[in-house]
Amino acid sequence: MEEQTKTVGQIAVLFLVATVLLALMDREMLVGPEELDQWPFALLSLVVLIGLFAAVAAMVHSRLTGCARELAELKQQLAEADRELTVTRTDLEERVERRTFEISVTNASLNREIAERIQAEAETERIKRRMELILESAGDGIFGLDNRGKVTFVNKAASLLLGWEPDDLVGLSHHDLIHHTRADGTAYPVDQCPIHQAYRDGKVHFGADEVFWKRDGTSFQVEYISTPILENQRLTGAVVVFRDLTAFHHA
Repeated sequence: MEEQTKTVGQIAVLFLVATVLLALMDREMLVGPEELDQWPFALLSLVVLIGLFAAVAAMVHSRLTGCARELAELKQQLAEADRELTVTRTDLEERVERRTFEISVTNASLNREIAERIQAEAETERIKRRMELILESAGDGIFGLDNRGKVTFVNKAASLLLGWEPDDLVGLSHHDLIHHTRADGTAYPVDQCPIHQAYRDGKVHFGADEVFWKRDGTSFQVEYISTPILENQRLTGAVVVFRDLTAFHHA
């Protein structure tokens, strides 16, 4: 905007100077002798107009040259910006494509892991159900203990022999409920109980001269075997299998 104003001002000054010159020359001609030839005035006017035209043309040419140079610089800057934009767009497209591929691989891996986990859980559930069926169909009493002596599971035969519902025994101390007293009526300390020694020393313990106590307060002679449970080389509990020897002794 400043360049345009400057150019217009310069052209206006040139026209003003030319007008003043023509006015002065015209005044000299007017005040001179009437017989003087008018051709010098017309020639001088033509020269002034030609000079004015040349000056205006030079100024316009200079301005157009500057505009062309600026336009060329703008085109060059635009071309550089377009190249940078192309490079940036290509880089972004490559990143998006690479990221999309990584996400696809991750999703495939997750889907495979989920499918394997579902399959493993289904297999675990099937094995668990099969073990439950085996435990329920066993004729001997079977129950599990954790490493604190708490009952973790009880099969049907054990609940019938002891007179307890399985859910009533789970989570309670086996020794305090069914193995707290010897056959002669004396107290049976838990630290002397072979059943609980299994998950402490990692050895199999068995006995055939002790009694278990039922929920109603009566007892019966049992034969039992207590086997330790090892998980990752760590003792986590024991499995106890027992049977009622009352009928055997009566026979």
